[in-house]
Parts: sequence; structure tokens; C-alpha cells
Amino acid sequence: MKSAFADYDKLALLIIGVVLFLTLYAFGSILGVVILAVSLAVVVMPMKTWFARFVNEQVAAFAVTFIVGCLAIGALAFSAAILYDNADYLTQIITQIYTALIGMQLIPAGDATTPPIDVAGIINSHMDTIQSGFFSVLSGFTSAIFNGIIFFLVLFIFLLFGENIWQNILAGVPDAMKTFVSHIEEISSNTLYSIYIVHISTSLITFLLALPFFYVLGYGHIIFWSLIVALFQLIPIIGPTLIMVFLGIYAIALGDYRAAALIAVIGYPVVCAVPDLLFRPIMMGKRTSIHPAIMWVGFFGGLWIMGIVGFVIGPLVLALLVACGRELIRIMKQAKENGWMEKSA
Repeated sequence: MKSAFADYDKLALLIIGVVLFLTLYAFGSILGVVILAVSLAVVVMPMKTWFARFVNEQVAAFAVTFIVGCLAIGALAFSAAILYDNADYLTQIITQIYTALIGMQLIPAGDATTPPIDVAGIINSHMDTIQSGFFSVLSGFTSAIFNGIIFFLVLFIFLLFGENIWQNILAGVPDAMKTFVSHIEEISSNTLYSIYIVHISTSLITFLLALPFFYVLGYGHIIFWSLIVALFQLIPIIGPTLIMVFLGIYAIALGDYRAAALIAVIGYPVVCAVPDLLFRPIMMGKRTSIHPAIMWVGFFGGLWIMGIVGFVIGPLVLALLVACGRELIRIMKQAKENGWMEKSA
């Protein structure tokens, strides 16, 4: 059978493969940042398309990149400020729980005759470790800045050229495969929508529902606790339930059974269950045909194997695996039917 590619096309494909390999080898360390930027660009592409109705493509891409940057930096700065301001408060709570558990004899109190800790001696003996740790933090901060710059540059580039790149790829796909490729595109966009839009929206709803609850609970630090449960809502399955369990233990340690009852009767059902069982299905609608358990495997498996980028790549890879499995079944059924028809003829 004659190949669809001419000899010079085969050579060009070989060169392209070598260039791709060298690119991945040279920039492999930032591949995770690039993947996150491209996946986010897919999700916010409709916003860029809307802006492009009023301004040119480049301005629209820059506007969306700027908005995403402001929202991301603002959310990170707000979260860091709240957590920093309440660090002593959180330490106090942990200390109170620890003291209460000792009083209940659930954990050993330790040896009362243990001499005090020589803080100065520990610092002097570990000065080299402290210095290396400082430079490690400084290096990590510098790396974060460069990764941030790369992230927003890739986001802008893909917003600007992404649609044209995808249309050009589709133009080269054989007609017989376009249905399958379109299905893959749909699965990918729906999965990314679930990861970004639905997760972030559910977290925001959790934050808003937590504000009045923690006001009624009466422990103060309302924004702090609301932020904590909102951040934990981003973790599948576990969610803010872990925080409610922690607060329940804290309430029992204080002997505040009213607060413990509020956490059990209102805190968990309203703050934890309502966003997951009511708002999340509404926002997803029929955009996903993949069982949530598969998504959870993708989340946890991706985080475990690939780190933060696995939070996106894990579910996406499993979603694509499901789509490919369905296509394989379709191909096998069609081949069986064709074989049966040929035998009948």
C-alpha cells in the first residue's frame, strides 16, 4: 500500500519529532506550568471570544490574561494575609485541644522533670542547616516568580493563537476520525470545566455559606474559618468535613456542647453537604458523562504522582482513557458487524 506521505514529508516528520523531543528535554522542568496554563486557557477561551467582539484578538487575549492574573494574585494574597494574621490563634486552638486530651488521659503528659530546651544551643548546632534552608526558600521564591511569568505568558499566547492552532489541526484530520476527535475535544473541555469552574465556584459558595454559620457559632475569626473550609472544599471527598471534625473536637475539649451540636446539625449539612450535593450537580448539569469516582481517582492519583499539576492532568487523562475505551468498543463492535456481514454475503 502506498503511503499517504511523500518521502520529503517523512523526513520533515522525523525532523519535527526530533525537535519536539529536544524541546521536551530542554524545557521538561516547566512542562507542568505550561500544561496548567494551556488547560486554563481552554476554560477561559469563551471569555476571550466575547471580548474579541469589541476589540482585536491581541487586546482580548491580554485582557483575559490580566483578569485571570488579578483574580489569582488577589485570592492568594487574601488567603496568605488571613492565614498569617490568625497563625497565633490556630496555635492556641491546637494547644487547648492538646491540653484537653492530656486532661482526659487520651495522650501521655510526658516527663515533668525534662529540662528546658536550650534554644540557643539548637540554633548554633544547626546553623548550617538554617542557612541552607534560607537559601532554599530564596531559591524557591525566585523559581515561583519565573514560573508565574512563564504561566501568564503561555496563557496569553494560547489565548491568542489557540483557536487557530486547533482549527488547523482539525483541518488535517481525516473525515472518518473527525467524530472521534470532536468527542475527545468535548470530553477534555468538560473535564477542565469541572476542574476549574465548578471547583472554584463550589469553594466560593462554601465560603459564603460558612460566614453566617461561623457568626452563629460564636468563636470569632469568622473570615479565617470561612476561608479554611473554602480552601478544603477544593479537596475532593474530604472537603471541609475535616475542618468540621476538628472544630467538633475543639468544642468538646472546651466543654461547649452547644457549639458541637451546631457543627453536627448545621455546620456539616449546610457548609459541607449543600455545596457538594446541590450546587455542584447543578453547575455540572450534563457536561460530564464520567462517574465522579473516576474523577476522584484522577484527583488523588494525579496529586500523589505529579504534584499540583496532577490535580488537572490526573482527571483529564482518565477522562480521555474512558473516551478512548468507548471508541475502542465501538470499533470492535463495528468490526464484528462488518465481519458478520461479509460472511453472510
